[in-house]
Amino acid sequence: MRLDHVNIVVSDMERSIVFYGAVLGLTPIMDRVLSGPWFEAVTGIAAARARCVILDAEGGACRIELLRFENGDHSPLAAASLPATLGLRHLAVRVDDLDARLKALARLSEQTVRVVEVPTDIVRGGKRMCYIRDPDGAMVELCQYGAENPEFR
Repeated sequence: MRLDHVNIVVSDMERSIVFYGAVLGLTPIMDRVLSGPWFEAVTGIAAARARCVILDAEGGACRIELLRFENGDHSPLAAASLPATLGLRHLAVRVDDLDARLKALARLSEQTVRVVEVPTDIVRGGKRMCYIRDPDGAMVELCQYGAENPEFR
């Protein structure tokens, strides 16, 4: 078994494509409108219609599905964006050069980012990580593991 993709509902598709492309290096591999009886059935939304863009990392290691509903509620839910709220709280993406990714983020956003060193008694070989927010406020963890960490390479 392996994870196929992560879905993120966005309010501005173009802005989100730029964000995930610039910060994570992902490129679109599919861009189409989803609609019809099958989409209404899976979403539970009458007349559901959404633009769907699949972004992929080189080699297929990470796929993110962005959906922009034409007829959805795009208001932010502040409580749902807190790290301790029950449910899916963040997407974690392993990167080879955390500092380079944060430089790309700085060109797009004025976010204040705190990079944390995870103690080596928790992650052998070390891990550097931080949380960032995508343009709609979804939390994304960027993490870089130490070279001496065969478990996570």
